[in-house]
Amino acid sequence: MEKYCTVGQGNMAHAYCMLAHNIIYGNEPADQLAKEATTSSEAEIIYNKIPKSARIIELKEEGVEEWQSEWDASTKGAITKSFFPTIGGRLTQRLQMNIKLSTIITGHGTLRSYYHRFKIIDDPTCFCKKGPQTSDHLLWECEIMRKQREVLKNRIKMAGENWPINNSDLANIHASFRFL
Repeated sequence: MEKYCTVGQGNMAHAYCMLAHNIIYGNEPADQLAKEATTSSEAEIIYNKIPKSARIIELKEEGVEEWQSEWDASTKGAITKSFFPTIGGRLTQRLQMNIKLSTIITGHGTLRSYYHRFKIIDDPTCFCKKGPQTSDHLLWECEIMRKQREVLKNRIKMAGENWPINNSDLANIHASFRFL
């Protein structure tokens, strides 16, 4: 057995290094039994509980999987699905929700096509007269939104992305929603 001493700021520390277990009686058999226990497929598991935090993570994952199955099976929410095809992907995003963003990603709200669907107005045509005022029309076609679309396009290209871009990729570029 070797003894090492270190002195630092008036304190003395002692460390011992044991080069072999043959000096202390019982270490070799204990090491052998420990090695066998870790490599044996027949070893009995004595502790089989998992931490509460691990179970919480598992339950959340199972919930997201179930939610995704329901999301995939649903015929509703097509516009929102075009932006967020996966529940897990959406849950990782921190969006600054407002009426404009909500309208675009749901197709509900202040869109003329939405009002027309519920017979609140007679004509769904956008004010630019180029087609019905839908989320896709406002994002990709509307002449009135051309300047905002150019700002968006430039930001996306500066972020290293390609243009044109689909709704899902647009949703994944966090800064892109600022133009809405």
